[in-house]
This record gives sequence, structure tokens and C-alpha cells, in this order.
Amino acid sequence: MSTLEVTFVSADRTVWSGQAAQVVVPAADGSMGILPRMQPTLAILDRGAVRIIGEDGEATERDVEGGFVSMDGDVVTIAVDHAARASAN
Repeated sequence: MSTLEVTFVSADRTVWSGQAAQVVVPAADGSMGILPRMQPTLAILDRGAVRIIGEDGEATERDVEGGFVSMDGDVVTIAVDHAARASAN
């Protein structure tokens, strides 16, 4: 099974780094799921939640208010100004 190598950073720290099965981001034109072996992608992020699903199925979620995501060769980079723990609904 292929995995993604994810680096999620904010202006002041690394938010999350490691192997993941899937990443879901709030792209400016709608929610976007990223899976291994996808075409290279670059997208602007809007306000919403970034969700990273680890190899073990455990999900990490952070609220963001913009930034970008880049994916190439199963390497995903998420860069935002600020990332906060996702609020409970």
C-alpha cells in the first residue's frame, strides 16, 4: 500500500509530519482529497479544516484560514499562516 509523506507547517511551527493514507484540505474551489499516486497538484486553501488520516486510520484535524497545498510524487506540503485545533461541532 502506498502512503503519502506529509509535512504540515504554520508560520511558527511544524503542525504535523509523517506518513499518511489520505489528506483532505479546504481548497479555494471546494474540499479536495489527496491520495497516493495522484497527479501533481498545487492549490490555494480557503478557511476550513485540514484532515490528515494516518496509516493507522487515526485522524488529525486542524482549522486553517488560508495557505496552500502542494503534492508531487506522494510528497504533500501544506503551508498556512495559522493552524488551530479543530472546534467540536
